[in-house]
Amino acid sequence: MKKVLSAILVLSAALVLALALASCGSASSPSPTHGSPSPIPSPVPTVPLASLTLAVFPVLDGSTATIPLAIGLLKRLAGCTEAQAEETVAFHTTDASYQALADGKADLLLVYPPAQPTVDKLDVFHGMDVREIGLDALVFIVNDDNPVKSLTSAQVRGIYSGAITNWKQVGGLDLPIVAFQRPTLSGSQTLMLDLLMKDTAMTTPTKELVADSMDGLIEDIAAYNGSSNAIGYSVYYYAKNMYTKPDLRFVAVDGVLPSNDTIRRKAYGYTSPFYGVIPLHPTSQAKTVLEWLLSANGQKLLSDCGYVPALPVS
Repeated sequence: MKKVLSAILVLSAALVLALALASCGSASSPSPTHGSPSPIPSPVPTVPLASLTLAVFPVLDGSTATIPLAIGLLKRLAGCTEAQAEETVAFHTTDASYQALADGKADLLLVYPPAQPTVDKLDVFHGMDVREIGLDALVFIVNDDNPVKSLTSAQVRGIYSGAITNWKQVGGLDLPIVAFQRPTLSGSQTLMLDLLMKDTAMTTPTKELVADSMDGLIEDIAAYNGSSNAIGYSVYYYAKNMYTKPDLRFVAVDGVLPSNDTIRRKAYGYTSPFYGVIPLHPTSQAKTVLEWLLSANGQKLLSDCGYVPALPVS
């Protein structure tokens, strides 16, 4: 009987040890997927917010659409003027900013998801501390005189794969569709590939149909022959708040128009997070600012700047 009891105790101890080891392995080795980062704890201490003067503020970089957030952040935490903040902010766009962080040329990114080559090259979601701070969306833009008000996901995919080439195929005028694109390694192109196209190949556009900048794409849509047959894509915040044209509008997708409300509720189908990113071994100042962005006050700043915060704001 004693031998049986001893054997049971040994087996129980072994089982407990195995479960403990499995638990430790799971906690210390997260495997976040592209677009679903897991926060990585950092032992670096924070610093008092009052010490964050402009002279010691972490070097910011990121996506074009987060420049207003960077300016608001500097004004709120560093106490600088609008002009000082604008002079300080020099963003290199989405993927280039991830490289800047990896090279030690930036301390904190306010940034949209990286392209897969950047994820692979820099091991972004394991080799950096990536935190979701807000929500935005991929949106589609047409001229206001285009009678098409809504497209299905399949129709947009068909337009950009070359299967749909005339607006009359989607309930519009008998006009060829002129579909503008963004270049590889741009934030909106990454969203286009990841959220909409997925395994469907995009058509190879002519040089004239690739807009090098976000404002360039909006200008191209508005200016194309002055007609209603152009379409393009961008991120909602930029097209709504930073570079608007009165003769352009968003197209609803699957019957839902993008708005702060539909993005917040994720009712609009092409919603995506954007991030605050620091190195795994950040400066104390960078860690302090990122943690503040995730606080109630930081999330309110996002809301005040017109963004959709990741967390509910009372």
